[in-house]
Amino acid sequence: DPDLRSFARSAIKPLQALPLAADGAVERFALTLSELAVVCGSHSGEGVHLAAVRAILEKIGLEEGALQCGGHFPFHAQTAETMRARGEAPRPIHDNCSGKHAGMLALARLHGWDPDSYMAPDHPVQARSRKVIGALTGTPTATAARAIDGCGVPTYHIALRELATAFARLGTAASLDAPWREAAQLVTSAMMRFPEMVAGTGRLDTALMKVASGRLFAKSGGEAIYAVGVPGRGLGLALKIEDGTSRAAGPVVIEALRQLEVLTEEEVRTLAPFHHPPVVNRKGVQVGEITPAVILQSR
Repeated sequence: DPDLRSFARSAIKPLQALPLAADGAVERFALTLSELAVVCGSHSGEGVHLAAVRAILEKIGLEEGALQCGGHFPFHAQTAETMRARGEAPRPIHDNCSGKHAGMLALARLHGWDPDSYMAPDHPVQARSRKVIGALTGTPTATAARAIDGCGVPTYHIALRELATAFARLGTAASLDAPWREAAQLVTSAMMRFPEMVAGTGRLDTALMKVASGRLFAKSGGEAIYAVGVPGRGLGLALKIEDGTSRAAGPVVIEALRQLEVLTEEEVRTLAPFHHPPVVNRKGVQVGEITPAVILQSR
C-alpha cells in the first residue's frame, strides 16, 4: 500500500546527511567519503566503523562524550562477544546510529549552533533535516507527525510513496535544485563506494550494494522499513513489513528488485542467503527456508 504511513526510522539517514554535504561541512572538516557513508549508515560496531566515527569527532574538535545516542552492544557478533568477554560495557560510539549523531554534531559545529542540544526537535540541526525531507518527498507536510527514534532524535511518520519518491530523487541528483543537487551526488556516491560503512559484515544493505556494484543504494530502518534508490532508472522503492519483523525484508526487497529487473538472476543467486534465508532448528540443521511471495502489480 503506497499510502501506508510508518515511522521512517533509520531509512531516512541518507536524507538527514544531505545538509552536512549541502552546507559545506564535508569540505570544511575534510570528511572522507568513507566517513560520510558511516553518517548515512546503521553500522555494526566493527573496528572500521568506530574508527570512522572517532575520526569525524576529532576533525570537528569534540570528544566521544558529545554523542548522545545511548549505546548498545555492536550488531557484529564477534565484536560484541569480545567486549562481553573483557567486561566492557557498550558506549554511545558503539550505537549503530553514532555515525549519524557525529554528522549532526559536525553540522552544529559548522554553523556555530549549540552541540549540547543537537537532538532537540526545535534545534536548527533537526530543522534542516525536516527541510530536506520535505524537499525530496515533495510533501512539505511529510514531517508533520513526528516521534523520537531509538537513538533519541526525531523521526517522522511518512507514507511509503513519499519515502520512495525521496529515494528516487536522491538518485537523480540532476533533477534537484541547488544545494541539494551536489549534496545528493556526494551522499549516494559515498554509500555506493563504501557499502561496508552503511551496515557491516553479513548484513543486507552492504551485501546488496556490493552485488549491485554502484547501480543502487539501500538503507534499512527499524521495524522492517526499507528504501532503495536506483539512479540509472530514476527509481525509488520503499517497503514496510507490517509486523515489524526484519527477517522478511531481505526476501521481499530482493524479489521486488528481481521483478523490476534491477538485479540480474545471477546477482539474485549471489544474494540467496538474503533472498531465501534458511530456517534452522535448535541443532543447527536446516529444515526450511523463507520464501518471498510478493508479486508486483503491472504498471
